[in-house]
Amino acid sequence: MSKTASINICRGIEGGECRFALFIESSFSKHIEKTIADTGWSDFLKKHYGEKVNRHKVFSVKVAACPNGCSRPHIADIGLIRACMPVIDHENCIHCEECVRSCPDEAMELSGERIVIARDKCLECGYCVANCPTEAISCSRNGWRVLAGGRLGRHPRLGTELSGVYSSDEVLGIIGKAVKIWMKNYEERKRFGVVMDSLGYDKLLKD
Repeated sequence: MSKTASINICRGIEGGECRFALFIESSFSKHIEKTIADTGWSDFLKKHYGEKVNRHKVFSVKVAACPNGCSRPHIADIGLIRACMPVIDHENCIHCEECVRSCPDEAMELSGERIVIARDKCLECGYCVANCPTEAISCSRNGWRVLAGGRLGRHPRLGTELSGVYSSDEVLGIIGKAVKIWMKNYEERKRFGVVMDSLGYDKLLKD
């Protein structure tokens, strides 16, 4: 944690003891720190407020290894949730329904002779992959769900989720772009999310 940025990595990643945690490279938090530093954010805040920057003005990134969100990614400027998009190999599926029973979100069901995934319920936690006895379920894409603009305070709001699952490199690009957008449109006493509410979160995905 620096004076101008707060990066909170969930204990499931750091401790390696959480059964829900998906794999995250140990150096990822360092990459986030560097990405924010490279934008000039620290100098920007110090120019406005001097060496003593109020903790409410720092840029916050909270990283979770699963949708349980113990690190509270939903109320960060940028929240990251590790994701595994499941896909079923129906040739190897034995219809044991272990995935149906183990899914925390009731997103798996046996329909006719096939297990199907209710994508509107699936939180891409990868739990079905870990619990399939025949390895018939795998991750078609590993990456991150990204939320932006979450906050507490007088007018609390959960972050807006960007559509899709993003690679680590794509996530770092989004974080860098978010900081630059905030610097360009900075308003005193307004959080990043308040500014993005008016600008539109689609700007985080545009070149």
